[in-house]
Amino acid sequence: MSLEPSGPGALESSPLPKVSWSVFRARENVAKTVLVGIAIAVFLTFTLWYFGILLALVALLVLFVALHTYFLPIRYTLAEDGIILDKRIFSHTYPWDQFRAYFRTSGGIVISPFSRRTFLDSFRGVHLLLPEDPTEILTYLGHRFPVRQPKPDLDGQNGSDRNQGTA
Repeated sequence: MSLEPSGPGALESSPLPKVSWSVFRARENVAKTVLVGIAIAVFLTFTLWYFGILLALVALLVLFVALHTYFLPIRYTLAEDGIILDKRIFSHTYPWDQFRAYFRTSGGIVISPFSRRTFLDSFRGVHLLLPEDPTEILTYLGHRFPVRQPKPDLDGQNGSDRNQGTA
């Protein structure tokens, strides 16, 4: 697939093609999944034995809600109207107009509503897990968001002389 449109106004003249991928963490690392499954089974058996069926069911529900993104596949779609997340339990569409930049992380990318990286990205941004070969996704996002040039560090402009002046 080729993502040729570039330059100012390219998004208006021709829409970018839809990019979809699926991530299934439980299938990617089978040994870890087996160990986690055994640990969960031991914990639920302990809970059932000492606390009864009701608390065992509550523990199962809490574990399912907490770990569903690991044990169920997640489908991501970058479409013309926004980012579509399908987590099998729910699906949500985030419109493009609420995002300004994206940043690469160790496990994926964060689509951020801020133009610069900030500590609020974890809370306000959307984290997308990436497949093994993310080049098509990164190319799409490179066309969707403008490239940010770092501002030059000018002498005397670093804020150290901010409180100097009239006394």
